[in-house]
Amino acid sequence: MRRFTLFLLLSVAAAGVRASPAEQRDDAAYPETRIAVVTDRYGDVAVDDPYRWLEADARSSAEVRGWVEQQNGYARRYLDSLESRRAIVDRLDQLTDIDQLSAPMVAGGLHFYLRRAAGEEQASYWVREGDAGPARKLIDPGKWSTDGSVALAAAVPSHDGRRVAFALQQGGSDWRTWHVIDVRSGTVLPDAIRWNKFSSISWDADGSAFYYTRFPAPAAGEEFRAGNTGAQFYRHRIGDPQDADTFIYENRLAPDHMFIGRASDDGRFLIVNSGYNGGGADVRVRSAETGAFESLFPGKKGTTTSFRYVGQRGSSLLFLTNQDAPNGRVVAVDMRDPKRTARVVIAEAAWPLVTVSTAGGSIFAQYLEDAKSKVLMFDSAGKSPREVRLPAMGTAAGFSGTAGGVYFSFSSFAIPTAVYRYDVGTGKASVVARPDAPLSTDDYRVEQVFFTARDGKRIAMYLASRKSTPWTRDTPVLLYGYGGFNLSFSPDYRPEQVAWMDAGGLFAFPTLPGGGEYGEAWHRAGMLERKPAVFDAYADAAEYLIGRGYTRPGRLAAFGYSNGGLLVGAAMTRRPDLFAVALPTVGVLDMLRFPEFTNGRLWGVEYGLPTDPGMFPVLRGYSPYHRVAAGTRYPATLVSTGDTDDRVYPAHSFKFAARLQSVAEPGRPVLLTVAPKAGHGAGMPRSQVVAGAADRIAFTLENMSVALPADLASAPVTP
Repeated sequence: MRRFTLFLLLSVAAAGVRASPAEQRDDAAYPETRIAVVTDRYGDVAVDDPYRWLEADARSSAEVRGWVEQQNGYARRYLDSLESRRAIVDRLDQLTDIDQLSAPMVAGGLHFYLRRAAGEEQASYWVREGDAGPARKLIDPGKWSTDGSVALAAAVPSHDGRRVAFALQQGGSDWRTWHVIDVRSGTVLPDAIRWNKFSSISWDADGSAFYYTRFPAPAAGEEFRAGNTGAQFYRHRIGDPQDADTFIYENRLAPDHMFIGRASDDGRFLIVNSGYNGGGADVRVRSAETGAFESLFPGKKGTTTSFRYVGQRGSSLLFLTNQDAPNGRVVAVDMRDPKRTARVVIAEAAWPLVTVSTAGGSIFAQYLEDAKSKVLMFDSAGKSPREVRLPAMGTAAGFSGTAGGVYFSFSSFAIPTAVYRYDVGTGKASVVARPDAPLSTDDYRVEQVFFTARDGKRIAMYLASRKSTPWTRDTPVLLYGYGGFNLSFSPDYRPEQVAWMDAGGLFAFPTLPGGGEYGEAWHRAGMLERKPAVFDAYADAAEYLIGRGYTRPGRLAAFGYSNGGLLVGAAMTRRPDLFAVALPTVGVLDMLRFPEFTNGRLWGVEYGLPTDPGMFPVLRGYSPYHRVAAGTRYPATLVSTGDTDDRVYPAHSFKFAARLQSVAEPGRPVLLTVAPKAGHGAGMPRSQVVAGAADRIAFTLENMSVALPADLASAPVTP
C-alpha cells in the first residue's frame, strides 16, 4: 500500500474542474434485478413492493447472494477506475495508521486502555502501572482472525484489577461473546458467555462473578435477521459453564422491551433499567443477595422518560434523568430510606446534561453547549462546580480515575484524540498521550454558524476546511447529518472528514432536531409525526450554504449513517435538486417494513409504526424507498451497507439501490457496495474503514467533476 510522505502541504488553490468520465460511462447497464411484486394493504391503501425478494438473507438465499456479488463487482469496476481514489487511500492510510490510545480505566491501581498501534487493523487492550509504568498488551485481536474481521467489542476490568471480562465481535455483528482473562498471568479462562447484545457486564465487588443480560439463542440461520425479544438478566460465577448461571430477571409482561441489568458499584444492589434509549422509565432495584425487585421511581412516565444509573455514593444510588427536567439532572436515592425519596444532586442547567461520571471522589458532568462539550466537576454532594477547561471546541470523553488523577480524552475535527490527566486538586489538565499524526491543526479552519430553519428553529452548524480552501460557489461541500433518537454529536476526529478537507472540500455538520443536543424538547421536535421537520432543517442547511455563496447544488453532497442514512434518503428524494451526490450509509430506507427486521419494531417509539393509521401516511410520505419515481433526476448515489449488519438490516440498502437503479439517468450513477464480514460500523478493521471512506470521497469528487488539489494528487509516496 502506498503512503504519502508525512506532513503534506496541500495546494492553496481551489480544487480544479474537469470533465467527468462518468458522463461517458453506460450507467444504464446495471446488474439485472428481478421484479416480483408483493402487495401489502394498510387499511384501504394498497402498496406494491417490487423487490421484496431482496429481503432474504444472502447467507441462505443463493439468488440474493449472487445479486449482491454482481452489485459489488459493478461498483468495484467503477470505483477502482477513479483516478483520485489511490491518492485518497494513501492519505487515509496516513491519517489512520497512527498510534492511538483511549483514556485509561483505573482499577486495582492499574491502568487499562485501548491502543491501536501503527500497522494494526484492530485495537488491542493494554495494562500498565500508572502513567509511566511498564505497559504490556493483555488482549490482542490480531491473533483472532487473519483478515481483522474479529474485533474487541468491550473490556471491563474487575474492581480489584485481577481479571478482565472482554467481548468478541465477529464480522461487525452486534452479537457479543464474553470471555475472561487473568491479568497477572495473561491466561484466558474457559468462561464463554454468548447471545449478549447492546449491553455490557458489571462485576461483583470481589471479582468472583459478573452480571449480564442476554437473549434466547435465535433459530439457526436467523442470527442476523430475526428480532430480539425476551431479554434475561443473569449472574455468572467465574469458572462455571453458562448453562449453570443464575437467572435473576426478565420482563414477561413486555418481552419486547430491552433492558440494562447491572450491579451497583459496591455490588450490594442489582439495578434493572427498562425503557427508552438505554435508560429506563422503569427502574427496578433489589438487594444482590435476596428479595424481590421494587420499582424505584413509580408513577406515570412518558415513553421517552429515562433514568440512567451513573454511580453510587455510600448508600445512595445516583441516576441521570430527564423526568421533570428536559435538559437532564442527577438525582440520588438513599437505599436506607424506606420511602425511597429522590433528592436532586445536580439541578437542571441551561444546557443538556448528556453524560455523568463518578471518579476521584468527584462527579464529572458533561454538557453540550451549542453541540460542543462543556464539562463541570462537582464534589460528591453535587456542590462547588468547577469547569474543566478543554483545548478547543470538541468532544471530551472518559473521566475515570482516582483522587490522584482523573483521565479523559479530547478530540475535534482536526485534532486527533489525545489523552489528558486532570488534577482534581489544582484543576489543571496535562497531556498523557498524543498521537504523532500527519497533520497540523493550524492548517484548518473551524467555525460555528447559526441559521433559522423554516419553522423558526435556531440551528447551529459547524463548518470545517483547510484554511487554504476558499468558500465560494465552486467549493465542494459534504453536508453530514443525523437528527434522531435523542443522540448527540459534537466535533470529533474522523480521518474521513480530514481527508475530505485535504481534498479541497468543506465539511458542514448541522445540529438537527430529533437529536439530544438541546435536550428532550429538541428530540421531540424531530420524532413521530414531526420527523419531516428534520428533513426540512437539513434542506434549510443546504439552502443556507448555497445562499451564502459557500457552494452550489452541483457541488453539494448529502452524507449520513444509520438514521442519518434515512435523512439522506429522504432529503435526496424530497429535494433532488439540492444535491449532486448522495451517500446513504447503513441507512433505514424502507419505512413500511423496518419493524420486520432485527430490533426495528422498537424504533416505533421514535418513528411510529406503519400499522398505526395516524402514522402510516407520515411514514409512507417520507419513506425513501417508496418515494423513488421514474422521471426524477436523482443525485449520483453510492449506497453502502455491510453483509452482517444486524442492526439496520441490509435489505433496506438492497431494495433502495435496486429501485434507484431502475429509474437512474445516464451520467447519474447508482452504486451499491456491500462490505464483507461487516456490520453497522463497529468492529471494522482499519483497512476496511479506509476503503469505504475512499470510495465515498472519490465517488463524490468524480460526480462533482472536481479534481484533487495538485499537491495531493501528485504527492510522492513511500513503499
